[in-house]
Amino acid sequence: MSDALAVEAQGLRFAYRERPVLDGVDLELRRGEVFGVVGPDGAGKSTLLSLLIGQLTPTAGRLSVLGLPATDATLRRRIAYMPQGFGQYLDLSVAENLEFFADLHALDRSSSRALIRDLLARTGLVGFEQRRAGQLSGGMMQKLALACALVSRPEVMFLDEPTTGVDPVSRRAFWQLLDQVRAEGVAIVYATANMDEAERCDRVGLLIAGRFVRQGSPLDLIRAIDAPLYEVRGAGARGARRAVRALPGVQLVFPMGETLKVWLRGEAGAAPFRAAIAGLHAPFAVRPMRPSLHDVALRDLALSAASAGG
Repeated sequence: MSDALAVEAQGLRFAYRERPVLDGVDLELRRGEVFGVVGPDGAGKSTLLSLLIGQLTPTAGRLSVLGLPATDATLRRRIAYMPQGFGQYLDLSVAENLEFFADLHALDRSSSRALIRDLLARTGLVGFEQRRAGQLSGGMMQKLALACALVSRPEVMFLDEPTTGVDPVSRRAFWQLLDQVRAEGVAIVYATANMDEAERCDRVGLLIAGRFVRQGSPLDLIRAIDAPLYEVRGAGARGARRAVRALPGVQLVFPMGETLKVWLRGEAGAAPFRAAIAGLHAPFAVRPMRPSLHDVALRDLALSAASAGG
């Protein structure tokens, strides 16, 4: 394993009994990098994180974290994990939660006091030390969860959809904290189904049905798509979805509000598509669009589902 790699997985597979959950996952994570594991519910995101933290053992493949097997007990002091939901003690105060995690990692009293003061300041929790965790807002609770995860001064962090149910303002504040952590050289695996968050990652893996169908920077993933995307707008556009789907050159159609997003099979189909749209009874406006990462993920998910259905 390269010294620059914090996590390396090759051909990672996992199955519950006879049901495959992960099927040949390759992943590399460098220090100071955020790798987004992006996919719908049931894609295998949580299972992948459970393997990376050594909670599960892969059925096949190679996996190392900081140059060690993921199940190596010495890694517990060098990594941090934030599971879905809140993992702290709701009946303890903010300060008591942080003190508990400091004791858990066997920090001496003077070191833990200085560290806790620093974490309270960095996460904006100063003044809330005596408030019970169960009385915090969703955004403040996530800040406490991050502060508790940072008590061990981890070299690698694994975050499983940590901002689910958090409002957009709190989500932005959480990412500002993560940016500070990344700048300190900490490597982060960030599982999410939120494409706005995915676009903030350095690199992204689109996980569908247990496999990465694409990996790369958000911009690279968008640029890799060679099929054109068009928007169809006008009165009754949404209701014309079936008719638009039947037009020549059309591969996929997604309703978005009162408009349609239409993927063509290739650039050669653009002119016939425009001509066919003009031939419909309703006057629809058509314009080319620059795909977003969300568009790319939806397209890959639909194509994967169609392929699986034969």
